[in-house]
Amino acid sequence: MFSPPAIFLYGSCFLVLGLYAVLWQQVLKRMPLTVAYPNRAVTVPLGMLWGALLFGEAVTLNMILGATVIICGVVLMAAHDE
Repeated sequence: MFSPPAIFLYGSCFLVLGLYAVLWQQVLKRMPLTVAYPNRAVTVPLGMLWGALLFGEAVTLNMILGATVIICGVVLMAAHDE
């Protein structure tokens, strides 16, 4: 837990989370919450993609179906706001 690689990875996680927090605040400054919040759900399919590419995680049919439902929901919310 306190080995140099673990400390590096924990530090990297905190750095990425800090960057995410700053970027999220900037997004909220520039668009209404009703538009920005549903689009956060797009991180689920992106997380699947990065997990498969970077870590070799298996992508199952259920995961793909779930990601499809999420994207369809985001598209419906965006179409409803127009």
